[in-house]
Amino acid sequence: MKSSKVLGALVTLGLAAAVATPAMALENQFSGSYTGFYDLSNYSASGTLAKDARTENYFVQRLRLGYTAKVSEDVKLVTKFEFDYNWIGNSSYVTARGGGGALGADSVNMETKNIYVDLNVSKELNTKIGMQGFSDSFKGVIFDADMAGLLLSHQYSNASVSAGLFRFTDRTNPNWSDINTIGRYTQDMVALDGKYSISKETKLGAAYYYFTDNRVPTKEAKIHTLGLNAEAAVGSLNLSGFVLGQFGDFDATNNAKGYAFNLGAKIPLGAGTGRAEFLYASGGNNGKSLYIPASDNGGTEGGGFYDNEMIILSRDKNATTIDNAIVYDVNNGNQGVIFGSVGFDYPLSSKLTGSVNLGIAEVTKDLAKHKSKYLGTEVNCEANYKFTPAVTFGARAGYVVLGDYFKPAVGSTLDNPYDVKLIAKLSF
Repeated sequence: MKSSKVLGALVTLGLAAAVATPAMALENQFSGSYTGFYDLSNYSASGTLAKDARTENYFVQRLRLGYTAKVSEDVKLVTKFEFDYNWIGNSSYVTARGGGGALGADSVNMETKNIYVDLNVSKELNTKIGMQGFSDSFKGVIFDADMAGLLLSHQYSNASVSAGLFRFTDRTNPNWSDINTIGRYTQDMVALDGKYSISKETKLGAAYYYFTDNRVPTKEAKIHTLGLNAEAAVGSLNLSGFVLGQFGDFDATNNAKGYAFNLGAKIPLGAGTGRAEFLYASGGNNGKSLYIPASDNGGTEGGGFYDNEMIILSRDKNATTIDNAIVYDVNNGNQGVIFGSVGFDYPLSSKLTGSVNLGIAEVTKDLAKHKSKYLGTEVNCEANYKFTPAVTFGARAGYVVLGDYFKPAVGSTLDNPYDVKLIAKLSF
C-alpha cells in the first residue's frame, strides 16, 4: 500500500510538472507610454474656425499599455490597450471612451487596440492573426489604423513581400439588423506589398490594395489602389517618395480616378537636419478624389500626412482622441490637397533638441468656388528636453495665417488659429 501510494504521488507530480512546464517557460513582456499635455488654443478642441474664436485651455492624459505573452521565439500573443482622459474634468462614474477625467474618476474607459498572434511559421515566413496595427506603404496617406485580419510576411536576403486580408466593417444589413446577413454588407481589403533593396542606398517598393465596400449595396465600391515607393541616398541627401493611382468602381455609377504623389528629402545642415515634403492628392467629385477607408462612426482611418510636422494645417502627431485639423485627410472633402513643407531640426545640447517648420496648403479642386484655393500657411516650433532616457518634457506651438479660401464674400474674416502645448512623456 505504501509503495502504491508513493508511486501514485510520483505520477501525480510528474503530470503536474508536465502541465506546468509550458506556463513556467512563458515570458511576460510589458511596455507602454504615458502622455500628458496642457493645451492653449482657439481651435484644437473645437475644430472650428470662427470670428472672435474663444481661447480653450485644457489638460489631456493618455496611457498605452502593451502586454506580450512570449511562448517561444516563434510564438507570441501581442496585446495593446489604451486609456484616455479626453480632457481633465470631463466626467466621473461613467462608461465612455475618453471619460473619467473629473473629480472622483471611477470610470470605465479602457480601449482595446490590438490582440493578435505573432507566429513564425519558418525562419522566413511570419504570420499575424487578429486585430493589429497596419499602415500602407505610401506614408500612411490611404490608411494607418488598427484592423482585424491575417497578414503573411516573407523575408529574403534583399527583399520582402507581404500579403494580407482584412475586414474593416461588417454590417448585418444596412439598418444594423438581421444577423443572418453577417458577411454580406462588408468593407474589406486585400493587401499585397513588396520591397527590394537594390543597394544599401536605394530601396524600391510596390504595393497593391483592393478595397470592396458594400455597406450600402446601391453604392458598392470595388477600388484598386496601385503604386510605387522609393528611398534613396545621394551623398548626404536622403530622398523618399511615392506615386499611386486608383481605378475600378468608385460607386455604382462612377469610376475611381484618384491619384497622388509625394517627394520628401532630408539633408544634414551643419549640426542639424533640414527636411522638406511635397504632396499632391487629386480632388473632385464622382471618383476623381482618393477613396480613403472610413469606419462606420464616420472617422477616417488614415489619410493624414504626419511627415510634414504640422499642428493645425494637418493632423498633429501629439494629438490624442482630440484630433482636429484644417486638412484632416488627403481626400479633404473630395477637394484633394497640394501641400508643401520645410523644417529644420537642431540639437541644442546633449539633452535638448529643437525644430521649426513651415507649411503651406491649398485645395486641388475647389468644389464650392471660394475666393481662392489657398488654405493657409502654418509656422510652428518645438523643443524637447530628455530629462531621463524614459522621460521627455516638451513644448510645441503653431500659428496659421488663413488663406483667401476662408474669406467670406461679405462679413468679418475668421480669426487665425493658434495652438500651444506643454507636454510630458514617459516610455517604458
